[in-house]
Amino acid sequence: MTANKIKKRSLLMLAPILVVAVGALLVVQWRSSAPAIRHVVLISIDTCRADHLSCYGYARPTTPNIDALAKQGYVFSHAMTPIPLTLPAHASMLTGKIPPHHGKRENKDVHFDPSHVTLAALLKAKGFRTGAFVGSQVLSARLGLNRGFDSYHDRFADKGRPERRAEEVNRAAVTWLETQKDNPVFLFVHYYDPHDSYDPPEPFATRFKESPYAGEIAYTDHCIGQLIATLKRLGMYESALIIVTGDHGEMLGEHGESTHMFFIYQSALRVPLVCKLPGGNSAQTVDALASINDIVPTVCDVLDMPAPVDIQGKSLAPHFGAKPPAQAEDRYLYCESLYPTKYEANSLLGVIGRQWKYIQTTRPELYDLQADPNEETNLVESRPDQARVLREHLAQILAQTIRVDKGPADASLDTESLRQLQSLGYVAGTSVDKSIRFDQSREDPKDLIAFHNGCCDAEQLIGQNKLAEARALIDRLLTQRPAYVLYELALRTALKQKDFGSALRYGEEAVALRPGRFRIHTNLGIAYFRCQQMEAAIKQFDLALACLQENQAPTPGEHAKVLNGLAWALLTCPNEAVKDPSRALELSQKACALTRSTHAQYLNTLAVAHGTLGQFSEALKVSRQALALARAQGDQARLVTLQKQHDRLAQAWEESKQ
Repeated sequence: MTANKIKKRSLLMLAPILVVAVGALLVVQWRSSAPAIRHVVLISIDTCRADHLSCYGYARPTTPNIDALAKQGYVFSHAMTPIPLTLPAHASMLTGKIPPHHGKRENKDVHFDPSHVTLAALLKAKGFRTGAFVGSQVLSARLGLNRGFDSYHDRFADKGRPERRAEEVNRAAVTWLETQKDNPVFLFVHYYDPHDSYDPPEPFATRFKESPYAGEIAYTDHCIGQLIATLKRLGMYESALIIVTGDHGEMLGEHGESTHMFFIYQSALRVPLVCKLPGGNSAQTVDALASINDIVPTVCDVLDMPAPVDIQGKSLAPHFGAKPPAQAEDRYLYCESLYPTKYEANSLLGVIGRQWKYIQTTRPELYDLQADPNEETNLVESRPDQARVLREHLAQILAQTIRVDKGPADASLDTESLRQLQSLGYVAGTSVDKSIRFDQSREDPKDLIAFHNGCCDAEQLIGQNKLAEARALIDRLLTQRPAYVLYELALRTALKQKDFGSALRYGEEAVALRPGRFRIHTNLGIAYFRCQQMEAAIKQFDLALACLQENQAPTPGEHAKVLNGLAWALLTCPNEAVKDPSRALELSQKACALTRSTHAQYLNTLAVAHGTLGQFSEALKVSRQALALARAQGDQARLVTLQKQHDRLAQAWEESKQ
């Protein structure tokens, strides 16, 4: 090797070290001259495409309040989310970790390992008062993201809706802020409004009649303006680090997808990221690649506190200096969608660089984002070497971050697992999450977008209570492929239609395809119960409760429904060998506790359990409570039924005295 080559190689090896060193120096210089940060405010706008904010180039002024923050701070023009789903994206935002590492891969109830430290926990340990105010039950506290928050407000005025307007979120947030104005605070606010369906309130509905989605973003910006005005009124604005971002974008029909969660194209992944620091007074655009995973290390950096060591995010604080650092090499960000696996298709796993993007699936995809920002020309065949480089980056990221359950089954890889690893470039001996195993024989998600849209349409019809239309669509889709998702939808629809025979058929098909799902076993248990097949109902309810031991976390209402259903089945089962009033009493007590004795039917079950065990005094006491509750709620039909039950209990007590 020549002296020049050795010198060149040495410089290349030193380049990353120099970049880190220069970045650290810039952070020190910025910190020494900037006002102290007393408050941290993180604002997350759900389903927010970056290109629909006026500070990101939207043709109309949708976001004057965010624009004002941008004029005082930093706009990251290429910020990404690792996944187009609300719950896992926020898990990444609040932990600095990508989904394969933190384990939240879907908007569903799964265990959130306590080893994942949230930004709230870090700041609480630093002396901050911490409060979160969320706009959707998708981020309910029971799902684990409330760790570290002194207050986590997920209680909605309208209990029948799983979401709430930004104004309602603001009311709760402002009330909390006013009680904390003398303390350093970390405020996390989540606005859900841009999520479909798009129905902005006036005057935004009229102003943005041609694009209700843009109207939702404009309305959300208006509410952000109200929150900022509160910070100013309370004297908290000037000393606050304010970060505005999104959890994911929205496809809006591009590549055939109407909303999000299926594909991982840029429209679903690119989000806004605006940072305003104390003392900021000039707008700066940062073109470097950034991620919502970077929020945790960035906040830690500017507050001069250590970030967790096992995160994938990187601090963006070096860009806050007078001279932002140059990137020595391209950064690669991970992205994923496992949603197609619901239809037994391959997953979508990708890496994004500043120029190149690679998606691993049955027919892999490679895009030059600078020349082809809309991802219309797949270059995987014409640029195989480039595809190979990015595929290796993907394999490396996964090998370093996937967390697997430890156990005998993980001790070694079988031949098929090894083949699947090698198809992604893994080295032998690396463990892999079963949910993202790549199988060349599986269908490509690109071929299933129309089918996916049909499933989404069926879900929407069920939500609108258009049950006959939903059922007809589901049956048509089932002729195309017998997907678990469709059987689950069909089961729900048939139950609502009181077609319990069909519900049994659909439920058994769903369980055969994917056993061990709480809601499937619950609904199938209800179907058997309605068909007076009590032993089968008991089995399904027990299976549903067993799912709770596997870290599935239903809502308290869902949990109580199973407990009550199982209790009633145990009380009324015609098979004396199966009937178990003692267990029924225990279950019904739990159901009433979960619902705080606000459900008349559950109280009635408890009363009957007491009565069956001969505890008539307690039975009549609880029965009167159930009657009073039904009377107060104006539920006349239930009141008649409960009165008859009460009379039977009173008669049984009298007979027991004779």
